[in-house]
Amino acid sequence: MDGVLIFKGLGVAMMNIKSLKTGLLTCALLALGGAEIAHAKSPVVVEMYGRNECGADTLAQDDVLDILQDNDNVIFINCRRLYDRAEDDHRYTLELCNERTKKYNQKFGYMGIKTPMVVVNGKWDAFNGNIAPAVKLGQSDPVKEIKLSLTDGNINIEIPAIESKAKSGSLFLYGYLPTQGKKKILIDPDVELTPALEEKIRLKQSVPFVQETHVSNFYLRPVLSRERIGQWSGDKISMSYPLTNMQAIAGNRHQDLSYVVVLHQGGDYGSIIAAGEVISKTELVASLPKSAPLDIERSSMPNPAMTTQ
Repeated sequence: MDGVLIFKGLGVAMMNIKSLKTGLLTCALLALGGAEIAHAKSPVVVEMYGRNECGADTLAQDDVLDILQDNDNVIFINCRRLYDRAEDDHRYTLELCNERTKKYNQKFGYMGIKTPMVVVNGKWDAFNGNIAPAVKLGQSDPVKEIKLSLTDGNINIEIPAIESKAKSGSLFLYGYLPTQGKKKILIDPDVELTPALEEKIRLKQSVPFVQETHVSNFYLRPVLSRERIGQWSGDKISMSYPLTNMQAIAGNRHQDLSYVVVLHQGGDYGSIIAAGEVISKTELVASLPKSAPLDIERSSMPNPAMTTQ
């Protein structure tokens, strides 16, 4: 698999904020005052626990895709929840995603389950439009980098010493498949598609009688499998872990897998204090760069209310 993957080591620092609400986000961003931040490019881990049949889930994935295309320091873990209904789309769904959703709900004190559940750095609720502000705040955190490399069917992991009062943590490995599905633009046949209009569409600016839609179901970097690969006690770690199980599950797609390693402080649901990512070339082409053109199709009945944003 050597030469097939592009490596990106990332990390996320500690913080003891339990829940990130809209008001807190606003106050924190105002406090920064636009001044230069010492760790302005610090990476952020975005975990998403969604349901395939939910329209809000697709919109949230769209938001994350924009963030990924504008930032090279964001890791995305897209864990699809499993439901028993026969009519549901069960692609990429995992029971472990249901369990993690429940535990995060308990952590944030929710009465019900949000769809999708979005958690930033293992500590902030980023539901309902809070993803971008949470990522912006997370980029100001100091970070520790997990260095990753692949050799002979193994992933090699290097974690430096990290200051932590807990001096304990859980280390997880995720394997995810390339992004599935793509978008197209629907435009009224009577609208003249001028260069100026095309530029507005490309910049996602609001355009009357133009709407974005998905050609097929959209799954941004769907998680294929997750494994607990060790416990952390505050010391440096240098280890090699076999990818045998994940690659077997992927079958003939195993060369297209990307990998994420995350370290949760204090347990399975603590703040993520370090992370690393290995992105396959297939995924890089599938979701990046942003300059890839959208398909444009004439439609006799566009919905004026659903314009590009």
